[in-house]
Amino acid sequence: MEFIDTVYNRHSIRDFKSQPIAKEDLEKIVETAGKAPSWANVQPWKVVIATGDSLEKIRSYHESGRTEHSEFPSLHRGSMGKQGQSNLRTWSSGIHNFLGADANDMYTDSEKLFNAPAVAYLLLPRNINPWTIYDLGAFGQTLMLAAKDRGIDSIPAEEFVFNPSYLHQVLGVSDDYLFAVGIGLGYPKDAKINQFRSERMSLDQYLTIKD
Repeated sequence: MEFIDTVYNRHSIRDFKSQPIAKEDLEKIVETAGKAPSWANVQPWKVVIATGDSLEKIRSYHESGRTEHSEFPSLHRGSMGKQGQSNLRTWSSGIHNFLGADANDMYTDSEKLFNAPAVAYLLLPRNINPWTIYDLGAFGQTLMLAAKDRGIDSIPAEEFVFNPSYLHQVLGVSDDYLFAVGIGLGYPKDAKINQFRSERMSLDQYLTIKD
């Protein structure tokens, strides 16, 4: 796929098929993501991919109820700034209007971790410098574009990293690292929720070029 097509065609999938992803594809996606830029070449990231029985344990635990918030602070409306709050309102009203009577599907799929057959958990050292957040963002975006290039869709979501104590236990991750974000990977169902497209800001809303 041409790079520009990959960028424009990637969007968040909220209901995946159960079809598994080949191990080779998962390895290649992460290997490609490893080419992302990193401040002072620190490359702070680690990745644990949950599939099969491990992921089903995590999914069942999540469906039984959230006992802990993520290890990263949640992003609440009040800390988003005016631009972020405006964009959130646009997204929220847009997806609810699009789904109509099916709006509850969004929450049901979220509780089931979007039915993703694989989740890539991106980890950072617990004692981090803020610069590493940039590194992990670049890594995560590169991972999702690499997945799309191989015909695999994705969604980054905080839901994947709720109940972190359980995640540490099931996935064997030491307490030296924290679960920053999870990225669901898979193939999309033919579901209405997957047809929704977020409204993006126009360029003049966020770009300034000064001579």
